[in-house]
Amino acid sequence: MFFPRKSKIFDKLARLSSIVKHAGDVLDNLTRDWKQLKNASSELRDLERQADELVKSITNEIETVFILPLDKEDIGDLTECLDDVVDNVEEAVNRLHIYKISESNETLRAFAQLIRESAGEIHKGILMIKEQKIASEDFALCGSVLRDLESQGDKVHRNVLEKMMDKDSSFLNGNDYLSILKWKEIFETLENTLDKCDNIAKLFSRLRIKYI
Repeated sequence: MFFPRKSKIFDKLARLSSIVKHAGDVLDNLTRDWKQLKNASSELRDLERQADELVKSITNEIETVFILPLDKEDIGDLTECLDDVVDNVEEAVNRLHIYKISESNETLRAFAQLIRESAGEIHKGILMIKEQKIASEDFALCGSVLRDLESQGDKVHRNVLEKMMDKDSSFLNGNDYLSILKWKEIFETLENTLDKCDNIAKLFSRLRIKYI
């Protein structure tokens, strides 16, 4: 299917997805170099602001342009989901910063790698939408990979919840049970980020059904 070319909305979605990819990179790099925590938190706040500006611009175009290359509902849902991923990554790193978490750990690195890979797949998928490749096998593969990454994230989350309940848990800082609550919130935010990525995979599938 060929889309009208007058609208610049695909360019804006591509820029928004590049922010998603950048956010995933920042998170993953942070978990491997903890000295970056303060700068990463600041950088992600800036990325979140950039994403919000793009969301406003896309929303304005949805509301004011009569003919768009996709249904307004599809564009709106894609925009919201992309923004949600950036918001969640920023929130997780913000909590790491304000809770003064002193070091990274294996679970944090596992989540970050999954989110980075998911963000990369999302960016690839959005570029393929822009390039009118919704019918391609590569586009279908993006959705499949995103679903698999989300499933891996569920396993990571279940495993870490079990570890946190152990009386000798490494997440229990002495007798500081508040430490467990802090980590629980952080890991839930990261797991929810992968859920948001999976929502984008579902949108990719919906687009294939509607437009090919």
